[in-house]
Amino acid sequence: MKKDCFSQKFVDAHKFRECASCYLYEECTRTVYLGGAQKADVVGQGLGYVLALAGLATSFSIWGSLPQGAAWLAFVALVYALAVYRAGRKSKDANRDERDLLLREAEAKPEAAAAPAAHH
Repeated sequence: MKKDCFSQKFVDAHKFRECASCYLYEECTRTVYLGGAQKADVVGQGLGYVLALAGLATSFSIWGSLPQGAAWLAFVALVYALAVYRAGRKSKDANRDERDLLLREAEAKPEAAAAPAAHH
């Protein structure tokens, strides 16, 4: 099922009245919000990588004067970058799974609504 509402980038005030009366309102708007959350995750992950690179750059700049401290700082920055990667991957997978679940629920709704009508 490919509905127009699932391709929206955001739900604006003008479109809200039409969306609020739709039987797929919950699934559709949640999918749109998850798309925004995914963008926020990407920005957060990018900021995490920038901080890790700043830590690495700092460690290389102080390597001559503080070799042991610089080595520890480089190690911590690399571990931090790995943690940012893993958190971003986990968040992306959870977001994708939830969006897929919402799409399956939306596809199942018309079938569930049509089934009781067949008994009358």
